[in-house]
Amino acid sequence: MGKPSSARRGEAMRSAPRHSIRFGAVLFAFLMLLADVSGGLLTHPVQAAPASDHEPPILVEGLPPLMCGDELCERPTRMLERGDRASAEPDRWWLGYGPDLDWNGMDDRLQRVMAGQESISPTAVIGPDGRKTVAIVVDYAWAPNEEEVATLEAVLGEHGWMGAEQGAWFQVMESIDSVVVDKVPVSALMDIHSLPGVVVVEMQNVMIPFNGVASEASRSMPSEVYSASTYERGYNGEGVVIAVLDTGVDNEHRALNDFDDVDDEPDSDPSSYNDQKWVAGFDATSSASNPDGTVDPDDGQGHGTHVAATA
Repeated sequence: MGKPSSARRGEAMRSAPRHSIRFGAVLFAFLMLLADVSGGLLTHPVQAAPASDHEPPILVEGLPPLMCGDELCERPTRMLERGDRASAEPDRWWLGYGPDLDWNGMDDRLQRVMAGQESISPTAVIGPDGRKTVAIVVDYAWAPNEEEVATLEAVLGEHGWMGAEQGAWFQVMESIDSVVVDKVPVSALMDIHSLPGVVVVEMQNVMIPFNGVASEASRSMPSEVYSASTYERGYNGEGVVIAVLDTGVDNEHRALNDFDDVDDEPDSDPSSYNDQKWVAGFDATSSASNPDGTVDPDDGQGHGTHVAATA
């Protein structure tokens, strides 16, 4: 077959639509660009952006925010990896710590103290910053090593902490990944909060009794060491009936039958002894229980018997 003439080839080219030529040129340029980008991806793989270790603060109504100078502090994510570090507690337990509504690792009660509220620590003294000191628990993501403990002590010293030698409490705990310390200047809290490995700075709980006047303690059994036992005060329980709402009562237990009978196996007979301290009872958790006291609901767990014997 003969080749087409140059005239015919030219006519064929001139007869091609202009938009087809433009589309082909654009497609060619796009393919070249794609090839260039693909080559770059092979030689320079895209790296995932590292997750930020700080996020914007969470503002809680009624809670003074954590301040870094004149600005709101960013919130540390506290997603620390333990690796092979020893620990006495479950990983990431601190993410569920209770008194931390803004989830920044600083106890809300301490934030209120930092904002001006007075410390309620029973061991408080006036610190170098002119404010009452606080008692805290410094929680780590792992068991703190000697270097981390020394760093904590150094930070405390920078803020004028009196030290254990002067009567302050400082103890590295074994059962939890924490250091317990008191008489801490309020000015030191932010620096402690920022230490590597620290995930929570807790305020030590302060136990406050609800009753203004407590009854004088007494011994239930005669004692050669302690005076003022129950019997010496004339208390013998006569005429007193105690109701125990618990897991039940093993009334055959010798602690509940005047200590003069044999401690035998429990049975369902409420009249096994004629001198028992136990009067009657029934299983309030069962709809089939007989409430008239003719059946002995024995304690299958033990706690109710313990409570009844104490009472």
